[in-house]
Amino acid sequence: MHAAATLLEELQETATLLEESVLSREDFRLAMRRLAGGVSIISGAGPDGPLGVTATAVTSLTADPPSILCCLNRSLELEAAVKETGRFGVNMLRADHHDLAKRFAGMAGVRGSAKFEQGNWTILASDVPALIDSLVTFDCRVDDLLEVGTHSIFVGLITQAHFGKSGDPLVYCDGTFASLVPL
Repeated sequence: MHAAATLLEELQETATLLEESVLSREDFRLAMRRLAGGVSIISGAGPDGPLGVTATAVTSLTADPPSILCCLNRSLELEAAVKETGRFGVNMLRADHHDLAKRFAGMAGVRGSAKFEQGNWTILASDVPALIDSLVTFDCRVDDLLEVGTHSIFVGLITQAHFGKSGDPLVYCDGTFASLVPL
């Protein structure tokens, strides 16, 4: 119990430090635009059909057990759906999926389940939408959740991995979608 109490105190101290940050929201966003990230579509089952959003806030966590982290804005209908169902998918995109990434980012003006009218989607046994030709789709069960500021951080235990067509991954950096160029 002592270790848990110490951890809680450390977390509370960290939260206080975050509140005292001198970095403005605008400068933070500008700085983070410079961080290149792989592009995924986070998907889930909503009350009125499938939901999804383009995201770069996805990272591996551990191989034992196979788990990933995924961050979703708390204002999203998808975030509420993942909390409700305890399930989500991470569909890692290839470079040729850039139009789909824009669609799921809201850049094409399409909302809700209508986003899934483009792309080769299927619904897994877990009710999670999966992009059949993604690099890989992880079917995840929520194992833990942490709410920080405007976002929820989901720890997803990977229950299945569906491998699609291989290819160059889609990357997002400085407001632009791109592919990798070998050095």
